[in-house]
Amino acid sequence: MNAMPSTTTLLRAWGLMMALTALSLWAAIADQGIAPTLAAMAAGVLKAVLILWVYLNLRKSGSGWKSVFIAFLAVIAAIVVGADLVGRLR
Repeated sequence: MNAMPSTTTLLRAWGLMMALTALSLWAAIADQGIAPTLAAMAAGVLKAVLILWVYLNLRKSGSGWKSVFIAFLAVIAAIVVGADLVGRLR
């Protein structure tokens, strides 16, 4: 069993991250309320998960590492979205 992701997996992850980058760009240009902000945050979180799972090979790690990194991403995303909401309410 090969622990490294295949070239096909790496290319698919790269293509998906490029599509998510385009979504983030669209959301930044649109800036019409909270929906584009949430779309950009979702795209960013998905890109981070792809990097962790595919490129850093976290998918082959133990459940403890996975839980820590996903919790860390959730906290960061909550802080950023919360800060954006506070800024919009002022």
